Amino acid sequence: MAFFRRATNRLRPLVVLCGCALAGCSTMQDMAGLQRPGYQDNGSYVLSAHEQGMGCRELQERSMGLQERMQALSVSALEQVQQVPNTVAAAWGRLFGAPGDGVPAIAEYKEASAESAALNATLTKKGCAPTSTASIRR
Repeated sequence: MAFFRRATNRLRPLVVLCGCALAGCSTMQDMAGLQRPGYQDNGSYVLSAHEQGMGCRELQERSMGLQERMQALSVSALEQVQQVPNTVAAAWGRLFGAPGDGVPAIAEYKEASAESAALNATLTKKGCAPTSTASIRR
C-alpha cells in the first residue's frame, strides 16, 4: 500500500497537468505569453502555419469571405443594439462596459476584422494583390 501511495504522489502533478490540458486550462504557451494561432487577447489575430502557407488566391478568397461576413455582422449588430439585452451579462456589458460590449455581433465583427487584417498583412508580405482589387471568380 505504501508503494502505491508513493507512486501516486509522484504521478499527481503529471495527472493534474494532463487533466488541465484536456479540460482547456491555460497551456504553458499561454502562461509564457507566446502567441498561438487564432484570435489573441490583445485583439489581434495570428495565422496558423497552414494559413501562412496558402497561396495568393486562397488568401484572397478567404479575405473576401471575411469581408462579406463583416458586412452581414454590421447589419446584425445594428439590429442587436436596438433590441433589449436577453441576458444579465449582456445588459451589464451595455450599461458599464465599453461601447459595443454586450452585443455578440460586435464581438464577432472585431474577431473577423482582426483575422482580415492578418490575412491582408500576409497578402502584402507575399506580394499578392490586395483583396479589394482582386478579381476572384467563383
